[in-house]
Amino acid sequence: MENNHQDDLWQGGPWEQPSPVFSPPPSVRIPQPDRRAARPVLRARRRGPRWPWLAGLVILILCLCAVTIFLDQYVSPGALFSSSQPFSEENYRREEAQNTNQPPDIPQAETGTGFTLTLNESHGEALTLSQVHSKAIVSLVSIEAYSDVYFSSGSGVILSSDGYIVTNAHVVAGANDVRVQLSDNRIFPASLVGFSAQEDLAVLKIDVDGLTAAEFGDSNALVCGESVSALGDSLGYRGTFTDGIISALDREMTMEDGSTMVLIQTSAAINFGNSGGPLLNQYGQVVGINTIKIIADDGSAESLGFAIPSTRVKYVTDHLIAGEEVRNAAFGFTVSIVQLPEGGLELLDVDPASDAYAQGLRSQDILTSANGLPVSSIQDLVRLKQTLGPGDMVELSYLRDGTSYTIWVELMDSELFS
Repeated sequence: MENNHQDDLWQGGPWEQPSPVFSPPPSVRIPQPDRRAARPVLRARRRGPRWPWLAGLVILILCLCAVTIFLDQYVSPGALFSSSQPFSEENYRREEAQNTNQPPDIPQAETGTGFTLTLNESHGEALTLSQVHSKAIVSLVSIEAYSDVYFSSGSGVILSSDGYIVTNAHVVAGANDVRVQLSDNRIFPASLVGFSAQEDLAVLKIDVDGLTAAEFGDSNALVCGESVSALGDSLGYRGTFTDGIISALDREMTMEDGSTMVLIQTSAAINFGNSGGPLLNQYGQVVGINTIKIIADDGSAESLGFAIPSTRVKYVTDHLIAGEEVRNAAFGFTVSIVQLPEGGLELLDVDPASDAYAQGLRSQDILTSANGLPVSSIQDLVRLKQTLGPGDMVELSYLRDGTSYTIWVELMDSELFS
């Protein structure tokens, strides 16, 4: 619809993108790097056994199996999930051939339970950073995901007291064993509620009650320059807390598969292991789920982290928990990026296949409001679309030849216009 394409934006992996070269606003263009020179993303090393040592290796394996059986019988699980030391760098290398679009092969949790995420308004006085940390840390979880060829780890946020957890899809993609460690060091196997690679979100479920759910805020209330903080397992250091500001809102990022994500940009430090953790506002509310950062081969890029807005997190998690497919919506029209002095946006084109066209919208009409809220920029429409999906109805008001009209328009599946 009204997207400003960033044709060459490349995502080198779940956490890594090359440095951007900015062209005139509003487009952002990042050149395709030389993949041969790019750092591997969590690649696992393999070394075949040397035949002179084969006999010794077999004996060592038997000994390790015996020790493992002993630990399984006599040592608590928490002792095996280290919280005092960071994981080695090797643990943060992912098998290059891993399919990050593949859901984890773990037990399926029940869907259709009726749970929905609530976004709360900000209230009271802003908290100090230490108060924000104290409020949020109890709702942060550590996540480890295993497959036959790789191990990855990340963070997650508790959605409900009975064990719903949200994290990034790329943290658990392709795994056949996922474990969740709570802030009190208890460890639970996770089952899968839902998974959306395109949205980079997954909902897990652990079998426990009495958890402290995070409070979610409304990302639409954020403004540039506002103080925020990130929480997560940076490089394996559990519960690492960093602060920064909102650098930009509504950053449209084009992914390697051609899909787009509209993200919050922040200067709060985000590193490997932060994926799936919360971006917090000054009230300790989760306003985003940290997902990617931009890093340059020469180390010149700094403080370029991105988070999925809480409004989109709510839409996706609600649908995943309900057992429904997550689809991107489109209005079916494009608008001018030029803001009119009298307010509103001019329609440049209306697709004949859209419901907007069927309801009478045409090019050169002036869109003035959507769902009762004034429309003065493309961002107003983008933010509204983040909370909706195909089939949802939107009330639109527009001007034609000085006369105002109001219609109800059904959002369409974005794939119809791709």
